[in-house]
Amino acid sequence: MPEVSSTYPGATAAQADGIDPARAAWISARIDRLPAVASVWKLVALLSIGGFFELYDLFQTAYISPGLIRDGIFATGAQGVFGFSDQAAFASATFLGLFLGASMLSPLADRFGRRAIFTFALIWYTLATVLLGIQSSAAGIIFMRFLVGIGLGIELVTIDAYLSELVPKRMRSSAFAFAFFIQFLSVPAVALMSWWLVPQAPFGVSGWRWVVLASAVFALFIWWLRSSLPESPRWLAQKGRFEEANRILDDLEARCLSDHKKPLDTPEPEPVNLEGEG
Repeated sequence: MPEVSSTYPGATAAQADGIDPARAAWISARIDRLPAVASVWKLVALLSIGGFFELYDLFQTAYISPGLIRDGIFATGAQGVFGFSDQAAFASATFLGLFLGASMLSPLADRFGRRAIFTFALIWYTLATVLLGIQSSAAGIIFMRFLVGIGLGIELVTIDAYLSELVPKRMRSSAFAFAFFIQFLSVPAVALMSWWLVPQAPFGVSGWRWVVLASAVFALFIWWLRSSLPESPRWLAQKGRFEEANRILDDLEARCLSDHKKPLDTPEPEPVNLEGEG
């Protein structure tokens, strides 16, 4: 098996701990030379599954409302908590949370890392979803839905950035196409679960609660899978953390060599823009 070089040919000891555009370009070139083999597609699949359960949570907004009305929790028209339909308030809270999460909190992924914020957002919306599923008042459900929306907004943006940085640039179109295909399978999934469960009360628990709590169970599954996701080497390079980036790529290249059964292409660095610390 050919040796995989993780060292940038022009690197010097003085550059080892700083933010060096040439070394960052070398990291990106090592990613971009990776072949489209099972080890790379596994990373795409893991992020796609994360997106599936995220959209499942998002699209349940419309499907569980009839169950909330039937249980007498949601009121229609001016009888709602805010003087208008609770269904409308529920949907509005979801999208307000999405807006705040995506626009104001998703930049945290640039500061703390893709994997860290992916995990943080997952924990956030899982806990908020569990709390939503045990609420018995319209105000409580609407407020918890707002918190769920914040977590979903953070996750939506982070997954896209994470995916674009983990895969070779020539794979991005096919990787995103596959990811969106998997993610939007959540729409018929939540529709079918709602059609089956919302009219019922299995074990004496309202069907809409089962639909909501199922997404929390799914999120715990993603929590388990996340251990197979590395931090983005491109993000690490932007922060000057080249040793960590090289360790991740050494492991990924070794797995790709095992899958590919032939030498990897020679890295061809291109200039990159660095954000630096802060």
